[in-house]
Amino acid sequence: MLTIHASKQDTITLDNKEFFFLAGILGSDRLLGVEDPFQGYLAEEIADEWGVVKASLLEKGYLIEEENGIELAMPPKVFSRVAIASLAERSCWIRYRKNNKTFEGYLHATNERVVQVCKSDKDSEYKLDELGTVDEASDRLLEEMELKDYAPIDAPALLLSKSKFGELYSSASALSLEDLSDELAAATNDPEGSIALSKCLKFLTVEGELHFSTWTGSRWETQSAAFVANDSMNWLIRMSVSGDQDWLTASPASKQQFQETLLLWLKQSAESDGR
Repeated sequence: MLTIHASKQDTITLDNKEFFFLAGILGSDRLLGVEDPFQGYLAEEIADEWGVVKASLLEKGYLIEEENGIELAMPPKVFSRVAIASLAERSCWIRYRKNNKTFEGYLHATNERVVQVCKSDKDSEYKLDELGTVDEASDRLLEEMELKDYAPIDAPALLLSKSKFGELYSSASALSLEDLSDELAAATNDPEGSIALSKCLKFLTVEGELHFSTWTGSRWETQSAAFVANDSMNWLIRMSVSGDQDWLTASPASKQQFQETLLLWLKQSAESDGR
């Protein structure tokens, strides 16, 4: 599995029960991407589990007993990562595939820092890494994805049905380049742009999707996008999320344009919230 650059020595590893207990200490009950390990447990059963989890966290050094032997504290590195991962109001789930290897994880963002949370190779275990500021984290992500710098000037976006694009995306490897281009041209009424997108779908080097979520105070609101790239150019894909809508736009985007879009999503809610 791919990981965005982070020092292994700085990685914090928690199983799902440890993660939930530390988040609970900080008052959070909305961990994204982490299944609740205590669903269906009775209160006394959860209390029994706490003793086992506390012993594990103390052994790892992720909890420290104060001198009075009663109070517990988290080391600053553990506290900051768990706090951002469990309390941040902006989060971006990212999955992408490059060279037959896949990265999947969450970037939890505040105005100051970004924490990456990924599943480890072990079941029910998660790795927490700090990626720096929003700008630094986006730089690292774009470096790992190896998107291309080039995008045609003033190339129009292609508009078509999301379901039709899904059909063509799934069958791209089986169709000839000419047939794929013809199908896209019929759906978009843009022969030139359809040829460029067909070449990208036929000869993919990187593909992925993003779900950017903002906490409203009671629920998560999510925007979605996807992207595909070949050796010459990238396409940013936006699509409907409502069940009664069926539209999709595919736009050529340079690496810089893609990064600007990502930063806009990550910073937009902070501006709208007045933070």
